[in-house]
Amino acid sequence: MSVCPQCAAKFGGQSSSSESRTSSAPRTRPSWIGGPEKPPPAQPRRSSAPRPKPKLRSGVLIDEMELIEDYAKAIRAARQKKHLSQEELAQKIGERISTLQSIESGRLKPIGKTIRGLERELEISLLEPVGTAPIKASKGKSGTGPTLGDRVVVKRKKSQKARQEDTQAK
Repeated sequence: MSVCPQCAAKFGGQSSSSESRTSSAPRTRPSWIGGPEKPPPAQPRRSSAPRPKPKLRSGVLIDEMELIEDYAKAIRAARQKKHLSQEELAQKIGERISTLQSIESGRLKPIGKTIRGLERELEISLLEPVGTAPIKASKGKSGTGPTLGDRVVVKRKKSQKARQEDTQAK
């Protein structure tokens, strides 16, 4: 919009019409709208910082650990041995009682923070090292190590004829 220099000074706009066309929004608002324009809220930047390394636990990476199979029984037995109610334990580890009840019943697997809290308060270990897959002895050359073919189990799709034979056999 083109205005005279007096109006431009009065309302905070620019006197040059070419400059006002190139800027998308004036830096200050006109006096009838209110005070100076607030800058738009800064959008959070995504940091490109590297992710933290997994913590070590007695020489083994936590990522190489898995939850024990009977974690629910172990937690309940340890809690009862320490004479704690579910409510008291939940408060000590910073979880809701409903979450602890679900964990003890086996419906919910605890996550890292909860596992560490339970282990600390109950003085038990809920994680065990991940087992490695057994390696078959190489059939071919005796001096070489195992190959990918020794470790991979290939599942093949049954042919239509084999499926028909299976259904007829039943």
